[in-house]
Amino acid sequence: MAAGPIKLGRSYIKQQAAWGTKLTSFADADAIDVQGTFIPNGTQEALGQPVQRPAFGASPKQGGSKAGGTVNLTWVMTDFTGTTDTVEHQLIEDALGTLQAVAGIGTIDNTSIATRLDMTTGDADWIGQGFLVGLTGGGKQIAWVKDVDTVSTPNEADITTVAATPDSAVSVEATITIALDETNLANLPFTMQFQSPSTNGAFRLWDGRVSSLTITSNAKGQVTCAATMVFLDWESVDSLTAGPFAFPRTQVGPNINANSYNETGTASFCFGELSIAITQQLTEALCNGSDQGVSQLVTADRTVVITERVVASDLYAEAYQAPGTVGERTWGLTSQGATAKHHVACYGANIQLAAVSNPVDLGGIWGIERQWEVLSELNPHDGTGGASTTKATNFRISFG
Repeated sequence: MAAGPIKLGRSYIKQQAAWGTKLTSFADADAIDVQGTFIPNGTQEALGQPVQRPAFGASPKQGGSKAGGTVNLTWVMTDFTGTTDTVEHQLIEDALGTLQAVAGIGTIDNTSIATRLDMTTGDADWIGQGFLVGLTGGGKQIAWVKDVDTVSTPNEADITTVAATPDSAVSVEATITIALDETNLANLPFTMQFQSPSTNGAFRLWDGRVSSLTITSNAKGQVTCAATMVFLDWESVDSLTAGPFAFPRTQVGPNINANSYNETGTASFCFGELSIAITQQLTEALCNGSDQGVSQLVTADRTVVITERVVASDLYAEAYQAPGTVGERTWGLTSQGATAKHHVACYGANIQLAAVSNPVDLGGIWGIERQWEVLSELNPHDGTGGASTTKATNFRISFG
């Protein structure tokens, strides 16, 4: 059995408390507006041993649990309230490894500059976290704290470069920051449910994790996510009517603001598209006697590849760099003029340029594609103070 996209039903995803414990109750906050091919083949997996034939001519016996399934889903990123993450952030966290939300920095001094925030009282726990910074001249930009000095007067927080001087009249707000974590390999799984009023028309899958995720932002486009999830178990469910409800979030708007993608403000080039491909290699840990008593999907490896497509008038000013170049870069995936809780940006804190395409003549301007790989060595740019879980990580994406 294989089924196609469900257009009229409703999709829910919620993280479980333990492996083997499917969820059956969902709220509006668990809803996700997705499209894609959802339902896997409804088959049984054979036992991993020879089949015995007790009687001559008897058919082979087949046993085992229901075979798991692969689910593909695509969604447009939505906003959030304060530091409360949504299921969309949780799915990204599963692919990357760790999520952190801390309170905003608040008021800053007018001595702040594009690479540093000054304030009365700093906190080393900010290191590694993204914050939404107001800019003089209007707009806001996400910046990541690299180190905090709590001895100087005023206290100082070194940040990734923003496009203009921070506006001291605007409070620095919190973000939800998700980072590539190479040690958090056993995240809890998800239950996914599709509701339909038909007899046996609803479907529930559980013990699932994200195996791959691609986040894309285009100029004049919205931030979209395309994920593949692997589930270990499923069941059909009878008559789950999807009643009227108010979707609790709104979509993040299109990227239509100049200099949204780069922090330098250089006029020689601009970005047309950024694609972040996260691959998580999952291994089924077969288990019949653990605390949960069930198999689990654990992470064997994580990789992140960032592809940027650039339009440049001066090919060698900044658009071209030699493959093998190691550095750090920030990209804004939404407009600097976006409303509160609609900003998305990412930070390659320790990345290497893997490949550069041949330039394409677009008629007086050049098009070029660059591919960056996130390195596995320790990020050297962050301070060591505080208890942040995102500090010293090599790639982060923040929502604020």
